[in-house]
Amino acid sequence: MKKKVALFLCLAMLLTLLVACGGKPSEQTSGEIKETSGEGDAAADDSGSMIRYTLTAMPKIDPGVGSDFGSASLIINLYDPLLMPTKEGGVEPWIATEWSVSDDGLVWTFKIRDDVKFQSGNPLTAKDVAYTMNRMLTLGEGFGYLFTSTVEEAVAVDDTTVEFRCKTRNGTLSAALVRLYILDSAVVESKYGEGTYGEQGDYGKAYLLENSAGSGPYKVKEYVANSHILCEQNPDYWAGFDPANPKEFKAYSSNESVTVKTMMQRKELEIVDSYQSAETNEALDAMEGVDIMNTQGGNIIFLILNNSKPPLDDPHVRKALAYMMDYDVVCNDIFPNSVQADSIISNTLRGHKKMYDFSFDLEKAKEEISLSKYKDNIADYPIEVCWIAETPDREKLALLIQAVAAEVGANVKVVKTPWAKVVENASSPDTTPHVTTTVFTGDYSEAGSVLMSAIRSKEVGTWQNCSWINDPELDAMIDESITIIDDAERIAKYEEIQDYLSDKCVLIPLAELIEPIAYQSSYVVWEGGNPENQIPVMGYVLYMRDIKIYPEKK
Repeated sequence: MKKKVALFLCLAMLLTLLVACGGKPSEQTSGEIKETSGEGDAAADDSGSMIRYTLTAMPKIDPGVGSDFGSASLIINLYDPLLMPTKEGGVEPWIATEWSVSDDGLVWTFKIRDDVKFQSGNPLTAKDVAYTMNRMLTLGEGFGYLFTSTVEEAVAVDDTTVEFRCKTRNGTLSAALVRLYILDSAVVESKYGEGTYGEQGDYGKAYLLENSAGSGPYKVKEYVANSHILCEQNPDYWAGFDPANPKEFKAYSSNESVTVKTMMQRKELEIVDSYQSAETNEALDAMEGVDIMNTQGGNIIFLILNNSKPPLDDPHVRKALAYMMDYDVVCNDIFPNSVQADSIISNTLRGHKKMYDFSFDLEKAKEEISLSKYKDNIADYPIEVCWIAETPDREKLALLIQAVAAEVGANVKVVKTPWAKVVENASSPDTTPHVTTTVFTGDYSEAGSVLMSAIRSKEVGTWQNCSWINDPELDAMIDESITIIDDAERIAKYEEIQDYLSDKCVLIPLAELIEPIAYQSSYVVWEGGNPENQIPVMGYVLYMRDIKIYPEKK
C-alpha cells in the first residue's frame, strides 16, 4: 500500500514539474499576473518601497462582505478594527479605548478615540462605529455572522460613546470585535447605488468593491479587476508608521507558479502566497536573497464533508474516510513539518480539546464501511473529491485519497475546481462536492469562531460551512456557548461540543499546518510572519505595519 501511495505522489510531483518547466505563458488570461520589467512599479513608487504579494483570487475589500484570507489581508490594512488582536490570542484597545458590560450582559459600552480621522479627512466618531455594526447586521455577510445572533443594534450615545445592545448575552463579543472594521459613514452614504436595502439602496457595496472608506494605515490607489489592487500609505494615519514600512503594497489576484518564480528572480515580488507547491518553494528557496518563512497561524487543512450527500450521509462512511488517510504522508510529504490535527479546533485557539485519534488503518476503514448502510454497494456511490485549482499540493492529497479508497472498494473521483467555483458550489448541498480540501482557522482566537463559521447551521452555504450537518441539538449547544460570559464556563462548553462531535466525524481535520512562504529576505524584514510574533487571526500575517522594506539592499 505504501508503495502505491508513493507512486501516486511521484506521478503528481512529475506532473507539477512538467508544468513548471513549460516556460513563460504566451499571453495573459483572466486573473494571471502580468510579468513586467519592473518599470511600471518603479513609476508608481519612486522610492522602490513597495511590497508585492500574490493571492489566489481577487479579494473582496468591503469589510461587510469579504471573509477569506485574501480579503482579510487587504481589509486589515485599509480599515481599523474596533479592537486589535494580540499575538497571545487576546485583544487590546484600538479605536475603542475602554469598554464595560451591563450587569445583565445585554449592553456593551465602548469609549471611542477622539483623535482619529478617516482617509477622507472626516473625524471618526461613535456614529461611524454604530453605522458599521448596523450595516454588518443588515447585510449578514462576511464576518457579520459573528454578531447577527446576539447583537440587536448599535447606538451612538455621543461622539465618543457607542452602545451595542444585545438580544442575548454574548461572552465572545470583545474577541469578535477584531473583525468590526470601521467605515466612514458619510462617504459610504454618499455612494449608495440602486439595491435591495430600502433607503440604503445597495448600502455602498458597489463602491466598496473597488474603493476604501476607512481610517486604516493604507488606502486604495488602483483597482484593476482580475489583476491586482494597489494601495498606498495614508499619510495622516493616527498610529503612525516606521520609516521602513512599505509606502505602497500591491496584491496580485493570481499565483501561477512559473510567473511567480520569474518575478521573484527579477525581484518584482516580495512575498509569495502559501499555496505554492513544495517543488516551487524549493526552487524559490534556492534563489539568492530568497528565504522561506515557516508561518504558523492556526490553520488546519480539512476534508470538508458533505454530510447530506450519499454515501457521506452515513457516519460510518465518514469515519472510514478518516481511517483511509495516511497522516504520515500528509504531514511529512505533502505538507512538510506539519503535525496531525486532533480536533476541528486548532491547538492555537482557546477551547481546543482532543476529539480524534484516527490513524492510517485500512482494516478499520473496511470495518466502518461494513457497519454502514452502503456495505453492499459502496462502489455504486462515487465520492467526488475537490481540490482547489490554485493550490497544487492539494492535488497530491486528492490522489492519495483516490489511491487508498480503491483498496477498500470505494470509488473516488478527483475534481480540479477554481476557488471562485468552490465558493459558488458551496451555496447548495446539491452542488457541494462530497469532499472539499480547505484550509482555515478561527476568525478570532477562540473555538467559538470555528464552531460558528464552520459548523452552525445558520452559517451554512459558505466556503467554510458546506458540510450540511443540520443538527438542531448541535446548533443549540453552539448558540448557548457564545452567550456564556464566564471564560472558564464558556471554554468548558466548547469542550463539551467537541465531545459531542467526536463520534459523528462531520468533517476531518488532517494537519495543523506549518505554511512555508517565500519572501525576499535580503531586503524585507517580515516580523509578522515569524511564528513567535504571528497573530493567530486570519490575514494579520500580512499587516503591513509589521513589515519593513529596505530597497537599497536589493
